[in-house]
Amino acid sequence: MDDSKPRQIETGRRVVYPWYCDVMGHLATQHYMAFLDDAFLHFMAELAPLPQPERLGWADVRHEIDYLAELRAGNLVVLRSSLLAIGRKSIRHQTEIRRQGCGTVCARVISTTVRFDLDARRAIDVEPGIAARAQALDLLPRAASKPSCP
Repeated sequence: MDDSKPRQIETGRRVVYPWYCDVMGHLATQHYMAFLDDAFLHFMAELAPLPQPERLGWADVRHEIDYLAELRAGNLVVLRSSLLAIGRKSIRHQTEIRRQGCGTVCARVISTTVRFDLDARRAIDVEPGIAARAQALDLLPRAASKPSCP
C-alpha cells in the first residue's frame, strides 16, 4: 500500500439518470452534492456506528470540489471516501466520484465537517471513539499523529 495516500473505502454507488442532468447534458451540481452527502453518511456509519448519541450530528462547513471529467446520463459511478484528519471538533475527509469500470476520477471533494450539538447549535468535541474506530479500520492518515484541523 502507498503510505502517502489515505486508505479509501467504498461509500456508495449511483446511476446518473437523465433527470439528474442540466441543460448542457451533464450531471447537475445539485446532484453531485446529493451523491457526496449520501457518501458522507455511509462513511460516518463506518467511523461512528449506530446508535449515535441523541441530538448530536455533523455540519459541513467547507467543501472544495474539483470537477475533473463530465458525467452524463447512464454513467454508473462508485464513491470512495478517505479520512484526511481528525481535529478536536472536526474531521477533514475526501470523497472521489469514479466511473465504474474504468475508474476515471470525475470529481473530488475535500470537506471539513464539525461535530455538532443539535440543541445548543454549536460545534462540540469529536468523541475519542471515532479516532479509535478510524485506527481499527486503518483509516487514520499515516503522517498525522495529532489533530491537524480545528
